[in-house]
Amino acid sequence: MPLVELIIPAADGRISWKDVSNALGKALKLNQASILKMLPDGEIHLRSPAVSLTLLAINLAIGERLTFAVTRDSDLKLGLSIRCDESLFRVPGKPERPGRVTIHHDDDWLDSVQARPVVLFLHGLTGKSEVFDSMRAEIRSRGYRTASVSYDFKQPLAESARQVSEAVAAQLSASSDHSELVIVGHSMGGLVGREWTDNPSLQNSSITALITIGTPHHGSAWATLPPLLNLFANGEFDVGDVSDLILHAPSSPELRDLAPGSDFLISLNSRAPRRDVRYTSIIGTGSPVDASTVRTIQQTFQQLERRDGFVRLIRPRIEPLLEGFDELARGRGDGIVAANKAAMDSTEDVVTVKLSHFELVHPVAESSTAENSFHPVWDLVMDRLDRCRLPEDGCDR
Repeated sequence: MPLVELIIPAADGRISWKDVSNALGKALKLNQASILKMLPDGEIHLRSPAVSLTLLAINLAIGERLTFAVTRDSDLKLGLSIRCDESLFRVPGKPERPGRVTIHHDDDWLDSVQARPVVLFLHGLTGKSEVFDSMRAEIRSRGYRTASVSYDFKQPLAESARQVSEAVAAQLSASSDHSELVIVGHSMGGLVGREWTDNPSLQNSSITALITIGTPHHGSAWATLPPLLNLFANGEFDVGDVSDLILHAPSSPELRDLAPGSDFLISLNSRAPRRDVRYTSIIGTGSPVDASTVRTIQQTFQQLERRDGFVRLIRPRIEPLLEGFDELARGRGDGIVAANKAAMDSTEDVVTVKLSHFELVHPVAESSTAENSFHPVWDLVMDRLDRCRLPEDGCDR
């Protein structure tokens, strides 16, 4: 997956979105005005406590293909760090049929390898299978076969799990070898993998282990919040935002499933774990937002609430921000998922890593060279894979 990484320096702590579109346009050799239409209006005040929240909201909406973060150079001057998948701004070809599942796999992924399962990856909300390319390469270098699945994330998660299970089962049935599967799911992909693993009506007998990374097993408050990108721009929302806020209705079925207390999560968490599957939860605690910024964000909302009747009207939608938001608290969340909501009840194998939500799967910048490819999550996955080689009695549980 071709990635462009940029750092745009700020002038007096401010960057215009036009500066961002210009920088991306030059780097990607695309029309800058067209990119600007895809971004918010106005300026980014990097010293504003609301900026971190706004950038996280953009990151969540777009996913691994475009991420923003406030950074500082060696002289401690503020700047905006951007990681962008070039394909995000490319002219799309013929759209894929909704619900289509594509398996991107090693050429020999169904060949027999004694005592080694196939490692299959599931991306998260708005994600792409290519986000796992570096991790897959590392795992292949250690003798494992891998595959990564693209699926339609704009639908109920149970439907995604059913489609993935059928597509993989069809591939496995074409092989004369009996291939065991270890599922590795990031974020929402962990929920799709868990539904696939635990639902007795799905084709899941080949699964011997499930490893979830930054997965909201008990939901994420982000899925219940209203659109936030314009909240700090004169306190105004557009008509679509107002309708959504008043109706208190998320715009898409996958977000409804991700909300704490959703019917999907209640059903998922009510199932007993399979005794023949090893479960692991890897949890991020490296939120890019520090505690003081979270407090300032909450104070900003509270001030808006006191002087703005509309904000009082939508209080049920911003309750997570007013009463606490562990998703954002460093040490208690990864910026998207709270640590206390990221573990499966069915496992005692819970590991925390001081990385943010997208850092959990992206290569660590300072460790991306061939000579130093250490990544804490990759090493945790490898450790669990080594426990799940296929001796006669299966995984070491």
